[in-house]
Amino acid sequence: MNQHYLDMAQKNLPPMFYETVTTDQTVTVEPCAASHLGFVAKPAGKHPEVLTAGDSFVLDFGRHCVGRVSFSVCDNGRYLDAPVRLRLRFAETPYELGRDHASYHGGLCASWLYEEIINVDEIGVTALPRRYSFRYLEVTVVATPRPTRLFDFSVKCETSADVSALKPLPAGTDPELVAIDRVGAATLRDCMQTAYEDGPKRDRRLWSGDLRLQALTDQVLFQNNMLARRCLYLFAACQRKGKYLPGCLYQVPEVTFDNGMEIPDYSMLWCVSLADYYEHTGDAETVKDLFPVVMGEVGLAIDTLDKNGIATLPAGGWPGFIDWAKGLEHITAVHGVFLYALRRLIPLCRTIGETTVAERWQTVLETSTVAAKQHLYNESKGAFINAYDQNQYSVQSQVWMVLGGVIEGADAQRVLLEALASRDSVKPVTPYMHHYLVEAMLKAGLKAEALSHVKSYWGAMVREGADTFWEVFVPGNPEISPYNDPLMHSFCHAWSCSASYFIRKYFI
Repeated sequence: MNQHYLDMAQKNLPPMFYETVTTDQTVTVEPCAASHLGFVAKPAGKHPEVLTAGDSFVLDFGRHCVGRVSFSVCDNGRYLDAPVRLRLRFAETPYELGRDHASYHGGLCASWLYEEIINVDEIGVTALPRRYSFRYLEVTVVATPRPTRLFDFSVKCETSADVSALKPLPAGTDPELVAIDRVGAATLRDCMQTAYEDGPKRDRRLWSGDLRLQALTDQVLFQNNMLARRCLYLFAACQRKGKYLPGCLYQVPEVTFDNGMEIPDYSMLWCVSLADYYEHTGDAETVKDLFPVVMGEVGLAIDTLDKNGIATLPAGGWPGFIDWAKGLEHITAVHGVFLYALRRLIPLCRTIGETTVAERWQTVLETSTVAAKQHLYNESKGAFINAYDQNQYSVQSQVWMVLGGVIEGADAQRVLLEALASRDSVKPVTPYMHHYLVEAMLKAGLKAEALSHVKSYWGAMVREGADTFWEVFVPGNPEISPYNDPLMHSFCHAWSCSASYFIRKYFI
């Protein structure tokens, strides 16, 4: 670990903001075939305060919350002669309450599902020690010595987002965009903790791919430059010679990472995040301090280009991320990310006086762009394919070839629109990849199509009742899951927030 970078990360630990949310309102959760996830919540009035064993209700806090829960217990006496045993289930969506946790069959550990059995030994206020990410709380009385009152349910929400800095959209803004922006802001708010978490429900890690989209969106929402700077330094501290930056890291009990989690496209996007940061802040001091890390990451990518000048993927571990689409081949898209990063970093080099580096990288950019046209473009298909793999045709490859500057203008528009319309192409499944699709549309001059896509994709989640955006979303196909069970999905996920970025930067 680089101690200087760790110290700088600690100096940029942001202040936290707190808000208490209370409720006594309940809902019933019912199956609904018309809902994407198959369940809806319907208002059911105030919760009963006096309960006996077997009684149950579902509280609705009215918004997505990330924080710590407390409530009061009283049985009209001065003491409890036996504990009140409660079963608590927390949920971000009605779907998670409609599913029996015993039916979970996914690949991640079931302990991430929010379910607790607690014993309350004393009357008064009970404060739960864990932090939860939820909107709904199901309370079931398992056992109680006598009829017991449960009341004053509240959650102390926590975030490093200063919501007072959030400016409303201009009067007259399309109401659909206002709704999408509101959900995007809530998503980012609840993922902003002591770092940009990927999703507060589950592993709460900082991922470099998520970091880029969160920091971009933060620039137009809360402007927490301290948090962005902290996250850049945290990754810089974890650089290792001859390896890409770890794709993710943990903060507690100390900063650490998984040795097998190097992801080449995420590494390049960490470098792009530094360029984004400079464009937003003009903070050349931080850029110069972190530039040796950029040199190492880009140098590794250049050193591992194959004989044709095409990116190679690390042996073992992750061959790239790009998207959760099943069976997706990565080489063409990862090569596009490499070119995209070079195009963003070469001007940054010149800005901080690294002209020799800029010239060297410019030469690599030019030769590797030509290599992509020669080796990754299929003339008969009229599209970029994964010629090194299974000749796979994907939207993801077209997007990153456009963003990498390999194809431009009318040709860029054509490959994007044809891939989206084709029955044969692999399609995006995550809001993360849909971000880059919209970014590619804008670069290709398809602004109207980009706006339409924001409304149709993120807007569809809003129409489904989302109050924060989901980790995975394919309209009409709710069963798609990288974990083999959507019950494990994060329904407040960092990489999904960037519709707000597009709305505020391009569409108002």
